[in-house]
Amino acid sequence: MKIIQSFLVLALSLVSHAVQADDDVAEGGQLYKTYCSACHGTEGGMDMSKRVAPPIIAVRMHYIGAYPDKTSFVAAVTNWVEKQDAGKTLMRGAIRKFNIMPPVSVTSDDAQKIASYIYEGNIDKPAGFDKHFEEMHGKRKMNPGM
Repeated sequence: MKIIQSFLVLALSLVSHAVQADDDVAEGGQLYKTYCSACHGTEGGMDMSKRVAPPIIAVRMHYIGAYPDKTSFVAAVTNWVEKQDAGKTLMRGAIRKFNIMPPVSVTSDDAQKIASYIYEGNIDKPAGFDKHFEEMHGKRKMNPGM
């Protein structure tokens, strides 16, 4: 009987954790729309003269390439949001084109939720992204989640 009780407690804990993770991604999506999408969204497609920042799908690609697991990805993106440092960027071309991202006034908890959404949320690609990716990176396969 104790084994069954222990199993049920463990199962409920895992389900609760999974639900919380899904909630964080959903809330992160809303926070992304509020704080990030005006600059990093799909508006302007891949016409860089119509953009003020790289599309978030490109940010995801670069960060997943360097930080493939969710924990390190979320930490890296959160650290960037909290303190932008051109010397530590993974996107030197974006810094040259758009300059450094201005500070964003979000809590660390909200930044983590946004990063969770960027990592595993359903992010739209701007028009022309696939062509741009191929021109910049060749026929290399895009990272998972793209």
